[in-house]
Amino acid sequence: MNDMPVVRQGLLAAVALVATVAVGCAAPAAVPATTTAARPHHAHNPGDHNHPRGKMLMASDGTYNALLTAHLSAKDGNELDVFVEDKDGPHALTAKTLEAVAQIGDGEKRTLAFECAPASERPASEAPGTCSHYVAKAAWMRVGEVLKVAMSLPVGDHAIAMTWRDFEARKYAHHEE
Repeated sequence: MNDMPVVRQGLLAAVALVATVAVGCAAPAAVPATTTAARPHHAHNPGDHNHPRGKMLMASDGTYNALLTAHLSAKDGNELDVFVEDKDGPHALTAKTLEAVAQIGDGEKRTLAFECAPASERPASEAPGTCSHYVAKAAWMRVGEVLKVAMSLPVGDHAIAMTWRDFEARKYAHHEE
C-alpha cells in the first residue's frame, strides 16, 4: 500500500510525457503558398529606407519621424520643409535651427540651414521656444535632381540621424508656383 503513491506519480509522469510527445509530433498546419511565413524574418530597421506619405518623404528611427517636402517657387526661391513627429503627432524640438547636408545625385554637397517655420505654419499648441516645422532656403535646388539629405535631430539629450534618399523636389512638392 505504501508504494501506491509512487506508482500513481510514475503513471502521471508517463501520461504527461506521452501528451507532450504527441503535441510535439502533431502535423504542422498547412501554410498557403502565398504567405511569407516560410521566409526568414528580418528585423525592420526604419532608418535604412524611406516611405512616401503623400507629398512628403518620411525618414524614421521607429520612434520619431521626420518628413521632408519641397516648396517650389520661381519667384521667391525653392525651399525645403521638415516636419518632426512621434506617435502622438507633431513633436516640437527646443532647437531653433537644424543643419543638414544635401547631396545632389552622386556628386556635389550643399549645406542647408533650417529655421523654425513662422508660428502661423506650426501647431497652435506648440510651446513657446519649441518647433516641429523647419524651413530652409534651397535656391540651388532644381526640379528633376535627385537629392540625398541627411540631418541630426536633437531630441532630449541625444541626436537622431535622419536620412532621406532619392528625394526629387517635384515628386515631393507640397506647393509649386
